[in-house]
Amino acid sequence: MEELTVSLAVVVVMAGFVFGQDANKSQEPVTVSKALELGEEGLTQYTGLSEVGQDEAAEYYATAKRLTTEQALGQKSLQLVIDLQNWRDLISACRKSIDSLAYIVNGGGTMYSHGQRRDVSAVETFLAEFSKSLPLPDDKGDPNADKVIDRTIALIKNLKAARDHKSEFTERVKSTTESFTNLKNMVDQVPAGDAKKIVMFATGDVSGWLLDDNEEGKKFEAFRETLKK
Repeated sequence: MEELTVSLAVVVVMAGFVFGQDANKSQEPVTVSKALELGEEGLTQYTGLSEVGQDEAAEYYATAKRLTTEQALGQKSLQLVIDLQNWRDLISACRKSIDSLAYIVNGGGTMYSHGQRRDVSAVETFLAEFSKSLPLPDDKGDPNADKVIDRTIALIKNLKAARDHKSEFTERVKSTTESFTNLKNMVDQVPAGDAKKIVMFATGDVSGWLLDDNEEGKKFEAFRETLKK
């Protein structure tokens, strides 16, 4: 009987917690204009303040940015919308692969899945600005952009998997390497300035997620500074 009482107490406490989280939500529909007005933080009044709620707020904001960006491009040419999607796929693949690899290297944790979901906001914010340069003329990229990608791939190949995730490690390293190799092939066909901006953004999470801001991470960040010149 005592065990049952304790179990019921736990249920009551958890129910109160869930109710508290739900109380932070609004049932009012979120529009594009409202999402852009409030931003990620403001949108939590609609999605709630839980970790999942913050994920959803980032996704709402990203969706609003994406729709606005594509609408503006579509007024010029639908081909530009398709071109932007190709860049979105490439850049997102690189950034997501870093999150996924960090999960394995650092032994798991929900922070990586939440980080991956929320990253869509950063991606769409970057693409909104980047889209203003489309269409990109054919060019030869930038040597420093190539070097940063090569350095990224080398760092990835030297990582060690956490003990409980070794079976996933080899395949994840392979897919991450492929993502950055594909990006390198693409940036080698655009103007140097654009190539540097793209690579700077695509490698933004490497030191924080994979190298945990250690000495190697500081060296990598210093190396990436060449992309700002």
